[in-house]
Amino acid sequence: MPRIELRTDLDRPVLDAILELIDASTKIEGHRPVGEHKYSHLVVGAANWAGVLAYEGQQLIGYAHTRWNAPGAVPRMAVEVVVHPDWYGSDVARLLVLQARSMLARAGGGVMFLWVHHVDDPETTLARRLGFAVQRQLAFMRRDLVTPPDEPSWPEGVEVRAYRPDVDDAEFLRVNNIAFRDHPENGGWDWADFLERRALNWFEADGLLMAWRRAPTGAAQRLLGFHWTKWHGHGSDEVPAHDPVGEVYVLGVDPEAQGSGLGRALLAAGLRHLHARGCREAVLYVDCASTSAVRLYKSEGFALAYQEVCYADEVSPVVEHRSDLLRPAF
Repeated sequence: MPRIELRTDLDRPVLDAILELIDASTKIEGHRPVGEHKYSHLVVGAANWAGVLAYEGQQLIGYAHTRWNAPGAVPRMAVEVVVHPDWYGSDVARLLVLQARSMLARAGGGVMFLWVHHVDDPETTLARRLGFAVQRQLAFMRRDLVTPPDEPSWPEGVEVRAYRPDVDDAEFLRVNNIAFRDHPENGGWDWADFLERRALNWFEADGLLMAWRRAPTGAAQRLLGFHWTKWHGHGSDEVPAHDPVGEVYVLGVDPEAQGSGLGRALLAAGLRHLHARGCREAVLYVDCASTSAVRLYKSEGFALAYQEVCYADEVSPVVEHRSDLLRPAF
């Protein structure tokens, strides 16, 4: 039986062991077992996460990554589980999920969200067997990029250029936050959130294309939308050796410019940029509830590969109420 430990603080050695565990899973699965937002926090050393760890002797064989909402609200905890490939098929994942659920119960109860990656059938997962309900579904879509799209047709009065670090930040954040106002990962960013992404080793300023409303000389420009692309190189830290793959990382359009064709033009411009970088395949994640975005991507040749599914469960409190277990992390 694995030894289970609850940590309300992750020091550097533990963070390194978790990253090694994630890398081991990534090499087998071809994708990370945790989302971009959580992984970036682990890389930069956000030690104030609460996590559940499973050990066999001194080896870390499983990890449940938790993210809590702000204190004072009804507890909400998002969880992602990683298991070492040598322990696939064991009871480790179930033990980690149950322990995370118990942690939330002891903290006063609330809603537990459990993310499961690379899902073919949302009804056949461990989460469903444990009584979780499907709450949100992300589609992972891909298309070939052997031939780039045609030159984009830009709305009148729009000019496009690459992002300028520390110059375009305010307008980027304004459009990002209004375009993704209710989005749990992309919405509500501040400068620190953006800086954290910029600090990751894959970030390239040239890969963030920004569409501006043309303004008279000397007047302030207004950002209308952007396409933030991501280049996955051969044998990158995210997936095993492969030909370069391009990702539509974030595509955002100011609501005032929606319906003008700007989103389609930005998509084409970003794909052309990725093709020029050597990518012959493009991928993206999109919320299945964003039907207009799904239609756009399908019309541009993207097809569903699999889903990332968020499950939810209402967890009742237990008598041993431990408010100190709440460790907000954003």
